[in-house]
Amino acid sequence: MRNLILLWIGQFVSQVGDSFFMVTLPFLILLIGGDDASAKTGVVMLLNFLPFLLIGPLAGALVDRVRKKRLMLVADLVRAGLVIVIPLAAMGGHVSWPLIGVVAFFLATVSSAFNPARDALLPLLADRRSLTRVNAWFQMSNQMAMCVGSLGVAFLLGINEESTKAALARGDIGPEIARIVNLYWVDGATFGVSFLLLLGIVARKDQPGSRIKTSAVHDVREGLNYARGSGLLRGLLFITAVDNFFIMGPAIIGSNLLIFKTYGLGARQVAIFHAVLGAGWLLGSLIVAKWGARWPKGKLILLGMIMDGLTFVPFFWIRSFPLLLCAHAFHGIWIPFIQVCRTTLVQERTPREMHGRIFSLINLTFVGCTSLSVLATGLLGNVLDAQGGPPVIYLIAGVGGGVCGVIGIAFKQLRRSK
Repeated sequence: MRNLILLWIGQFVSQVGDSFFMVTLPFLILLIGGDDASAKTGVVMLLNFLPFLLIGPLAGALVDRVRKKRLMLVADLVRAGLVIVIPLAAMGGHVSWPLIGVVAFFLATVSSAFNPARDALLPLLADRRSLTRVNAWFQMSNQMAMCVGSLGVAFLLGINEESTKAALARGDIGPEIARIVNLYWVDGATFGVSFLLLLGIVARKDQPGSRIKTSAVHDVREGLNYARGSGLLRGLLFITAVDNFFIMGPAIIGSNLLIFKTYGLGARQVAIFHAVLGAGWLLGSLIVAKWGARWPKGKLILLGMIMDGLTFVPFFWIRSFPLLLCAHAFHGIWIPFIQVCRTTLVQERTPREMHGRIFSLINLTFVGCTSLSVLATGLLGNVLDAQGGPPVIYLIAGVGGGVCGVIGIAFKQLRRSK
């Protein structure tokens, strides 16, 4: 139990810092992007997800061949160094959207190994505890961190907000840029806290897998062949890919366009928007933690996916910001139905020695299609560069995501998974 608590706290702290970065990153690019800022935002967010497409399977093979805790420790140190490059550059007056894109790319490169290592380490720390409940609690650390981090951003950006608005009205974006990039010092420090807590974890079963007998390329091929031969994994990977193509671009870039262009609000309101999503997400995780083990996981994934899409549809008509916040919180409730149950199914239904590769494939699918989605949303945002454009993006996303969940019913092994 001590190991799980240390990992949970470390993840919570580092995810609070991550929320400082991810909540403000698209808005920062919109500020400094100049002409075609929406498309540039799409390019930067693409770079933030591209490494999962390029090296995802190799990262999974690496996870199965080395000690997972050691890999996570190295990743935390590297990410701490990377994220503070942006405020350091800003101090010298050299911050630019290409620089931010490069930093985001390498941060994601390191995370492409860290995330599968964490998911593969959990079954080793959970002992005989219910994996559904353990995964739900770790999902809750993410949602709680999103709430705390987003509210922290809203509070910090709320200080001197009126003077910053006046500066923006004069065309002076410098104060707002400075306030945002200074938040990234906090993100760097939180990776240090995660590193120290990871040092205290003792994972006696965390032994490298097949590093002597086989090559990394063989391991990647073995993982791909296993996924190809599993009806459950084929179904999971397919609906994950399609659903994330429709949903994630609007969730990441569309939210900034919606609040900035349709509602005429700023980065502080973007942070509040993400905070209420985290609150709904947390409630959904509590529901899954309490009752998820009793319900068929395959059906919960499909239900969550259908509702994940359909709850975006009302955004097309809503024009009240408080009502928008309520709708976004309700949307967040359904996300853990997908993520917690998907993680548990993989942990329970695939060989432990292949967990790193399978989780990297899921990350590859999730983040790869997310990268395409953010690029498409950024380009579509340029085409629909008007007040009514962002609501249209959400309508398309909602219908597409809901239909994807319905299509998922056709995958028999997924539908019948307990």
